[in-house]
Amino acid sequence: MVRRRQILAGSAGLFASALAGCTAGGSADSESTAAAESETEAATESTTTEQTTENAGQYTVEIEPNDPYTFEAVPETYGVVSGPFLDMGMALGIHPSATTGLERAPLKFYDLLGLEFDESRITKLASGAESGFDKENFYAADADVWLIARATLGRYVSWDASDYEEVESQTGPFLGTTLRFALTAAVSNEPNPYTLYEAFEKVATVFQRQQQFQAWQSFHDDLMSTIEAGLPPEDERPTVAAIWRGVSPDSGQFRVAPLHRLGNNTKSYFRVGMKDAFEGRYPEGPIGYEELINVDPDYIGAVGALTSSTHEEFVDTVVEPFENNESGQRLTAVQEGNLIRSAGQYMGPIVDMFSTEAVAKMVYPDQFGEWPGAVGDVPEDEQLFDRERLVDIVNGNF
Repeated sequence: MVRRRQILAGSAGLFASALAGCTAGGSADSESTAAAESETEAATESTTTEQTTENAGQYTVEIEPNDPYTFEAVPETYGVVSGPFLDMGMALGIHPSATTGLERAPLKFYDLLGLEFDESRITKLASGAESGFDKENFYAADADVWLIARATLGRYVSWDASDYEEVESQTGPFLGTTLRFALTAAVSNEPNPYTLYEAFEKVATVFQRQQQFQAWQSFHDDLMSTIEAGLPPEDERPTVAAIWRGVSPDSGQFRVAPLHRLGNNTKSYFRVGMKDAFEGRYPEGPIGYEELINVDPDYIGAVGALTSSTHEEFVDTVVEPFENNESGQRLTAVQEGNLIRSAGQYMGPIVDMFSTEAVAKMVYPDQFGEWPGAVGDVPEDEQLFDRERLVDIVNGNF
């Protein structure tokens, strides 16, 4: 195979690929309008090590745990696997050129905002979100940069260092990082190096969209100011057991995810001040009803169900099975109707806004308004963030 070009194409085409604007109408699905999510961290620390050299168009980006990488020009195309980097690219108005399977991707939020997502423009790296990878697909996609952590890809492929180097020699560099779980013995031996917005700032620097990132940071901070102003005192905030990898009440098996500032998949609960029901006694593996009843959380959170399920599906597969299960009926969260859902592994800046808004309304309706059930049913005058402003930032109008 012929070695790939050494100098990337210029950045002139980046804004040409910006996504379409917001539409007034919702989708036919009951989830047809987006809710909002955001992040508890205020401004991110200035920890970037990016630096622009005196050579025209050349700049260096360092994203842990990767070595610093010097770009000769701004990348135009990128590839991702299942995770938040797809949403980061979309938040910057840059359509992905290569992805894994999209069966659990947050496409409904883009539909609700009227943002274009065209699967015909995408080369599939794998047959599913987490399986069926083929190295030849990476060559075919020929992305300028891979926003994929080697550790993440390593869960699905048996590549060694030479495999990654071979792909990089003919395409672009792997510059992703881990951003899904917090540090616990149950899920990881190393902590994530970044919060969502710290990682987002790195991605914005890769694409030289620093001003756009600042607009996002300000937009995010506005939502968090609204949330934090409405939260009750800390001693009045409820506990939650956040369950990931799907919630199947009749199975009697649950995987509990920790709440932590570095836990991107549970950040919606953390950011609205909820307390981890398993704090200090986090389970090493799946638990059963006995362990869940012992901690008896005020709320049970289905991580990812805001993205992957409609309201009706959530009621049919989670709420009613818990209510009809003899053991489930012993839980305070079930008795009080406190079964809630959030976004999960695909949580980037756009999805984060929706998930934060949704969880805030589910948990604190007196402060933030009642949750209507379906994302698309939040009345305009009760939305916690401006959808049109979000689309303006995506389209570079900031």
